[in-house]
Order: sequence, then structure tokens, then C-alpha cells
Amino acid sequence: MTVRTRGATTRLPWSSVEMVTAVKIGNDWKNPMLEIRVAPGVRIRRRFGLKHEGRRVYGLLFLENFTVPPEQVVAVVDKYSGGKVDAQDYLNIRAGKRAVAQWLIEQQRTRDRSDDETGEDE
Repeated sequence: MTVRTRGATTRLPWSSVEMVTAVKIGNDWKNPMLEIRVAPGVRIRRRFGLKHEGRRVYGLLFLENFTVPPEQVVAVVDKYSGGKVDAQDYLNIRAGKRAVAQWLIEQQRTRDRSDDETGEDE
């Protein structure tokens, strides 16, 4: 994995990455941040990492900053990391929102067809 920040490039072997997580910012999942937890002794240059259980944890990017859908970002990182991604809660929320939106669209289409058949809008 290559991390570029503030003019510095850090190349991390995937073996030094313990977990990549989609982290909720605030109270909702509107725009979670990808966070990376690295093995003891590993640092990302010119980046401030919080200590968590003896490991450094770094915030990377918000998922909305990528040019592809978040599901695709998570899938690619998961593929190359060998399954070290924890983003299922966020993906479930997104899938639920899409399902509700699709249901609402279908309900509206059903009402529109019903109105067309009965001629109520005339």
C-alpha cells in the first residue's frame, strides 16, 4: 500500500497493515473515513497517528473523496489487503438506504399507474 501525504510517500507492505476500517464520523454514516491500523513500530511519514492498544491508527481519506462508489473502494482495498477490511456496518447502511429508495420509487410508480388507469389526474 502506498500512502502519500504532505509531500511524503510511505510504502507499507500489506503484512504491516493490521486492519482498514470505515469509521463513522459524528452520529451518522454520511461520509465515513477510512482508517488504517498498522503493526507496532510502523509509521506513516508526515502523518499523525493515534495510539490504540499499542498500535498506531491513521485516518486516511473520506470514502466520498474517491472517484468510484464506496462499495468499489472497499472491495478493492479488501482484495489487495487479503481480507483486512472492516466496513460491513457501513455497507449494510448504504444497501439499506438503496433498498428503501428503490421501494419508494416502485411505490410511486404503482400510484402513478393506478392514477393513470382511473383517470384521477384529468
